[in-house]
Amino acid sequence: MTSRGALTTAGFDALPAQIALLDDTGEIVYTNRAWETFGRTNDRFAARKDVGSNYLSVCGGSDDDDATAAAEGIRSVIDGDTDEFTLEYPCHSPDERRWFTMRAAPFECDGDRFVLVMHTNITERRLAEERVQTQADRMSGFARLLSHDLRNPLSVARAEAEVLAEIATGSIGDEGGPESDHGYDDHDGVDGLLSSLERMETIIDDGLVLVSAEADTIDSTAVTPLERLATDAWSHVETADARLDVDESVAIRADSDLAGHLFENLFRNSIEHGGANVTVRVGPLENGFYIEDDGPGIPPADRQAVFDSGYTTTETGSGFGLAIVQQVVAAHGWSIEVSNGCDGGARFEVTGVGTVSTGSKVTEGNRTETRTETGHRSL
Repeated sequence: MTSRGALTTAGFDALPAQIALLDDTGEIVYTNRAWETFGRTNDRFAARKDVGSNYLSVCGGSDDDDATAAAEGIRSVIDGDTDEFTLEYPCHSPDERRWFTMRAAPFECDGDRFVLVMHTNITERRLAEERVQTQADRMSGFARLLSHDLRNPLSVARAEAEVLAEIATGSIGDEGGPESDHGYDDHDGVDGLLSSLERMETIIDDGLVLVSAEADTIDSTAVTPLERLATDAWSHVETADARLDVDESVAIRADSDLAGHLFENLFRNSIEHGGANVTVRVGPLENGFYIEDDGPGIPPADRQAVFDSGYTTTETGSGFGLAIVQQVVAAHGWSIEVSNGCDGGARFEVTGVGTVSTGSKVTEGNRTETRTETGHRSL
């Protein structure tokens, strides 16, 4: 028959939480298997595995604020000043972000006072809380977008529609042709109405991308040529006389749909600020890619703010384009920095990207194209 002591030990060892029993001086008198294993695999907490060492001395002598707080809390439990002490703290390793909860509770055995100290991994909960908070922040931004940015084009569209309705019902005469007695050109009214509706559609599309990009829902393993991502995105943007110059020598691992939004918004940013004749270049980096233009560039003081939701320097921008870029980058685990381009314009460098070398030829449908002497494709 299994002894009570052996059963208790086996039960503690079966728990994933790290458990130690301390006497009233703070000395460790027992540890379970999880405690010992954690101490062996984490140099920072090697002292945890030593029965006979003083846990209060180890924590109190640390320069870590959380360790000091733990020592003070456990001491308050030992002294009877508090019934239980709880502390949540980060414990990140080189490979992952981790959080734990430490609980200290007193008990007595044969007239002596002891404290049970238990560390429980709460990383999944904390990461879930971060995701919820991030989503809440995005939804809050989307709500601001809907309540503020949509108000102006909606008001314009309503006004144009009301005038057109008056023309249709004869309230405003049109005997003199397209321009009424009131000096109103109904063609301009239709153009203004369509422009406002297109503006609202862009704002809504940007907002939906902003709130839907999640790191745990994307497929970042697909390999897509950089040239294809860039040219597909270029075809979805009103480019006027702007020019795109793409290096075709690499492919990247990315969620192609989300990456497409990144390229589209960076292209729009270049055209909005660089003008109708701006040249945009896309090319590879050692561990990523860059997008730059020959426009006016971004002042160093504004290079962080440009990624904030709602930040814009134009009347037509939603202020969410570069926020979407930042969100796509974060969802992939990449990094992005802003600097000066070769011609003085804005340059965005995206790094931490998986890249795959490709040949010099690019085939699209029935078309086969080769790079120019400079190794780029121009549109």
